[in-house]
Amino acid sequence: MKHKCSITGKLVDESEGVSWQQIRPSIQDFLQAENPGLGSGSFVSFTALNELMRTYMANRAEQERKAQKLLHQLDKAYTEEDARKSLNLDSDERPPTFGERLADKIAEFGGSWTFIVFFVSFMLVWILANTWFLKNKAIDPYPFILLNLMLSCLAALQAPIIMMSQNRQEDKDRVHAEYDFRVNLKAEAEIRNLHEKLDHLLTHQHENMSELFHLNLDMMQMMQQRIDALAEATQKNTDKQ
Repeated sequence: MKHKCSITGKLVDESEGVSWQQIRPSIQDFLQAENPGLGSGSFVSFTALNELMRTYMANRAEQERKAQKLLHQLDKAYTEEDARKSLNLDSDERPPTFGERLADKIAEFGGSWTFIVFFVSFMLVWILANTWFLKNKAIDPYPFILLNLMLSCLAALQAPIIMMSQNRQEDKDRVHAEYDFRVNLKAEAEIRNLHEKLDHLLTHQHENMSELFHLNLDMMQMMQQRIDALAEATQKNTDKQ
């Protein structure tokens, strides 16, 4: 029985094509987009269908390339925007004043072995000078009232200087903690972005693989139909002979 191909307009045997209902819905949508006149009563020859299926697969491949390109552009835009918003550790930190720098230097010197050795040596020299060398002409005889006064004044001045330096160190620690927090947020955003890309790629690849699998099944069924039709025609010719 002859049927007219709705795409090429040629008459072909029933075994040389498929009816509209035998075509996959995704292929139907593509065929209707290419040939708006197709519908439920259409008949498509294998020759035209194979050509359109190659075009369909080429379009799918082009869509995949566009999706990959779009993902690359989004990733590039995200990277450039992130680079413009680069983290700067010292952006919110004002330059220290002369007094603050001096306090840091004094606190650094006061918390070192150099200061301990120097101060112990000074006390030993002071004590020996006032008890042994100067004897009756001692500037600060025992119990070294002047030395105690100097030690008290030194402790009274050293304590607030060290506290000033500690306060500055606390401010630095706060800046560092804020910087670490912002780095963690940045890493979390990048990991989330990476997960979204992977989910998109996996979903897209699954859809493509499923579509290719069903297309291969359809093509195998069409080939089997053609083989059966050829075998039937051959059998009929043999019977006639």
